[in-house]
Amino acid sequence: MLNLDAIYHTTMQSVPYSYAVIENLLPKTASLELAASFPQEQFHLSIGEGYGYLWSEMLASNEDIALIYKFCDRASPELSARWRDRITQGRLSSNLGNLSSIWRQLIEELWTPAYRQALTQMSGVELKDCAMVIGFRRYNLGHCHRPHTDEPSKALTHLLFFNEQWSMDWGGCLRILLDEKPESVFQDIAPLGQFSAVIARSDNSWHMVTPVASTALQCRLALRIAFFHNLHAGA
Repeated sequence: MLNLDAIYHTTMQSVPYSYAVIENLLPKTASLELAASFPQEQFHLSIGEGYGYLWSEMLASNEDIALIYKFCDRASPELSARWRDRITQGRLSSNLGNLSSIWRQLIEELWTPAYRQALTQMSGVELKDCAMVIGFRRYNLGHCHRPHTDEPSKALTHLLFFNEQWSMDWGGCLRILLDEKPESVFQDIAPLGQFSAVIARSDNSWHMVTPVASTALQCRLALRIAFFHNLHAGA
């Protein structure tokens, strides 16, 4: 299902930091089917100063969960407890049983070494020893995510979008920023199914999700694939 050539043929941008927009990673028919069967249940509201969105339980392969346990051994007691609780409570697992068959197929392809190798070659970020954690994101009317650079424990994030149609007037765009100010716009990326975005974490990798406007006719659907190289900071 994954068109890995789309990754290999994409060049990372160096301004304002290392990021890329990948086109046509998924066939349109598959993207539409994934959107139609996007999970509806077990979402939780994450809300704080300047942000609010819905997130689902997280997924990781058995190998990545084992790696997270190793990271826990070197992390602070607080962080170690947080990640261990996620696993023991089932909020982070390798169980794909609640997903549709096409979602199971996609997740299993994301868990392959070939996908990780393609991202490594494109980004220049070595992901072989990183733990991959996958999560569904749903942004309803008014939801947004404030400017942030991602936590230092994260090496790289890949965001897949699943909206067939999206007007820029609806907000809900991934905004690449020049600095921490929301108005320092470098590029707005609509959450359309033909796009996905990669951000290599750095101290200046400022980005945000602009507020979904009240005029939006649908919610914003995304899959976040995050690669962690340690647990030295919050996640």
